[in-house]
Amino acid sequence: MKYRLSFVTLLLSCALGKAQQDSIVPFEAAYKRVYNITKVTGAKPVMDGRLDEDFWTKQGEWSDRFVQIIPYERQMPDAPTRVKLFYDNKYIYVGVYCKESHPEKMNRFIGNRDDNSMGDLISVAFDTYHDYRAAPEFNINLGGNKTDLVVTDKLNVNLSWNAVWEGKTHIDMADSSWTAELRIPFSQLRYNQHSDDGIWGLHVRRIRRQNNEVQNWSMIPLKNNGHVFSFGEMHGMDDLPKPRGIEFLPYVMGKYRNEPKVAGSPYQKGHSWGGNVGLDAKFALSDFTLDLTVNPDYGQVELDPSVMNLTAYETFYDEKRPFFLEGKHILDFANGSDMMFYTRRIGAAPSYTPQGIDNINSFADSKDNVPIIGALKLTGTNRRGVTVGVVQSVTARSSANVTRNGIEDVEVVEPLTNYTVARVQKNWKGNSLLGGMVTSVNRALDQPYLEDFMVRNAFTAGIDFTQYFKNRLYYIDVKGMFSSLNGSKEAIAVRQTSPVHYYQRASASGYLGVDPDRRSLNGTGGYVKVGRKGNAKWAFSETFSWSSPGFDLNDMGYMKEADNRTNETEVVYRQTDIWKLFRYNAFTFTQKNQWNYGGTPFSNDVALRWQSMTMSRYEMDMKETFVWNRLDSRLLRGGWDMRLNPYFQTSVKVNTDKAKRMMFMLKYEGNHNLDGYNRFNTLSPSLTFRLGNHVYLSGQVDYAWNTDNMQYVGTLTASASPARTDPSLIYLMGHMDQKTYGLTMRLQVNLTPDISIQFYGSPFTSTAKFSDFKEAADTESRTYDKRFHLFSGDEIGYSDGSYHLKSGGREASFRNPDFSFNEFRSNLVARWEYLPGSTIYFVWEHRMSNQDNHRVTGWGNNLDRMFGLPATNTFMLKMNYWFNL
Repeated sequence: MKYRLSFVTLLLSCALGKAQQDSIVPFEAAYKRVYNITKVTGAKPVMDGRLDEDFWTKQGEWSDRFVQIIPYERQMPDAPTRVKLFYDNKYIYVGVYCKESHPEKMNRFIGNRDDNSMGDLISVAFDTYHDYRAAPEFNINLGGNKTDLVVTDKLNVNLSWNAVWEGKTHIDMADSSWTAELRIPFSQLRYNQHSDDGIWGLHVRRIRRQNNEVQNWSMIPLKNNGHVFSFGEMHGMDDLPKPRGIEFLPYVMGKYRNEPKVAGSPYQKGHSWGGNVGLDAKFALSDFTLDLTVNPDYGQVELDPSVMNLTAYETFYDEKRPFFLEGKHILDFANGSDMMFYTRRIGAAPSYTPQGIDNINSFADSKDNVPIIGALKLTGTNRRGVTVGVVQSVTARSSANVTRNGIEDVEVVEPLTNYTVARVQKNWKGNSLLGGMVTSVNRALDQPYLEDFMVRNAFTAGIDFTQYFKNRLYYIDVKGMFSSLNGSKEAIAVRQTSPVHYYQRASASGYLGVDPDRRSLNGTGGYVKVGRKGNAKWAFSETFSWSSPGFDLNDMGYMKEADNRTNETEVVYRQTDIWKLFRYNAFTFTQKNQWNYGGTPFSNDVALRWQSMTMSRYEMDMKETFVWNRLDSRLLRGGWDMRLNPYFQTSVKVNTDKAKRMMFMLKYEGNHNLDGYNRFNTLSPSLTFRLGNHVYLSGQVDYAWNTDNMQYVGTLTASASPARTDPSLIYLMGHMDQKTYGLTMRLQVNLTPDISIQFYGSPFTSTAKFSDFKEAADTESRTYDKRFHLFSGDEIGYSDGSYHLKSGGREASFRNPDFSFNEFRSNLVARWEYLPGSTIYFVWEHRMSNQDNHRVTGWGNNLDRMFGLPATNTFMLKMNYWFNL
């Protein structure tokens, strides 16, 4: 009997294997499919999600034969799908019919606009220029929730692009199916009216949450030579309307602000009223689109997260303002984290802070952000494959009202500034790309104190080239950049000694030094990269990058530090076939060497990374890096390079299925020095709930504990110092124990796809205790204890909130660096899209913060103090109305 059962089991296994093999769709039948679209006239459909009108039933062709991508690539899907498309002189119409084998399991969650993570959905994307670079994509889920985005060939996604279009869904339980109906105006798309072949790229996708199935109308392989490059084709787009259209989006806004009173201040009186008006406009100019914004306001966007930054580097924040996000991929020009255009520079906080303000005898009233007078953006691609992007913006001359000892004055905190960005790129059918970019910042400096630290003009230029070989399997990617700053001798000296450059570094004295007479600063940066990618299991790349000592992008762009050369080797193995419990695996090995322009190696590291997805859509991302031979040229803020002992960097990210109603995620990052003195850990568990079909709730806890035996405290002036150090300076370090707690809470209630309420709240507290103060000594010694001198005994004393040093005939004092920082920020946004493209917002923003220097309090005390702090509350009502002419 046992052998008979074994024989039957063997037969069943063979049969199932044969059936699975028979269900595999031939690659040629699934890849680069063609849809012939029909232009229609006459009666148009009513947008109700039903596809039962003559418009849909009696004309055009249905296209089915969707192919499964996930979980089983190139197999027939469990539930069939078919699509039909039409166009007329105003719109593209898309109808999708989705059969269901288990209709009772359909997911009908209604999310916020641009949240496509829940609900069964369909999406359609058009490569309107058929240049394989980027495509607008339109998604609608079963609950009627709409998402629009721009996806690039490298699968970078911009969810903040918002178009005005219509979409409806309908469920037919009797037929065990649901349907989607989309109407997309040509005015929302950018295209060539008279293309040479009338072909657009087309991608149609369906996601079924009940079994995590992803279907494609035309297959995009998991190992592909480019996402947009792998689109199918839509033929017949050769009788298109002229790209024309004028859109206006005026807004009106009223605001009330309640804040703590400051005794004696003529500015912080406790409350204030305000209002504003502005306009966004869009003009279609043949192959290009001109966007214009006048006096914009972005009070409805989410607040930036709280950060306690103890490094020499500027904190980087993501862009959230719609005007600067749309078309952002066109203006992308970066070398790793160094970028020529960082949009947050426009309308940032004022650069100058009035001096000597103590809120006792002196007071100031300054704006949080510099007002943007206006900005325009020109983007598009012509029929020859030339893509152009231009941004021009002017920010206002901003002043602060200042009162010192009863005497009122006005001080300029930001000059009138002009920002210009221009990008051009020529594409030869996705196989060759050649482009360039220039930026300029011009400031009308009319105050001596501004000229002393701000450069008058900043100019950058770059050129990039990409060439693919053998059907995009191999490539070479080259990018070069140049920067030039000019201004007063004082301003250029400030730049030379800034954290980006630190020309005063003693370790760089052989090839660098501060020149107090310079009136300009120039440099270059870039990279050369060759490699293999595409639809192969093995991929590799070799990269050489550089950033010369004078290279500086930080007036219009963003960068952390210059003066480095880097060689990086990367090897990747990708497994997209199902293996045991895993749907996907990728293993990456990276080796990197870095040295400065003086020829000194300052870092070597190797890293191994594993990324995977299980059959149940659990995702894991684990990376281990070992760093040795590390010389930190920024730790002492312009002092000697400091040798760090070898250390491990660990990062882990694990999450359950993001489409489920409950999703758990755990993130961990840590640095562990082999000496045992320095450790940094951050742990971030998060939980997301989707309650019913309308409510989304998430919470993330961030806990970081940092033990740093070489934390920079400050640079002190003294009478003398040991050898190898400037005789007037003491580079002071200490042992720091820091603990940081944060909680990020989000609640979304989506009453309908057009009406939503969002809440964001984030309490944050960070405390640090310093001890074991020491002075940098033989900083490059390979013996740890020789790198510093530890102050002990009679060398250091404490009184009246300050430490006093007496060592080797020198005397210096410094304030107790201990601190406790507490902050709570939240905003509540109610949004109603009362007409397509027209929205009313109600916003409540709440802030309270406190920094208690020179002492440390416990976590519980910090929370008590946090919620007992005086708060600033801002209430805003904003309304806009969309005109389409």
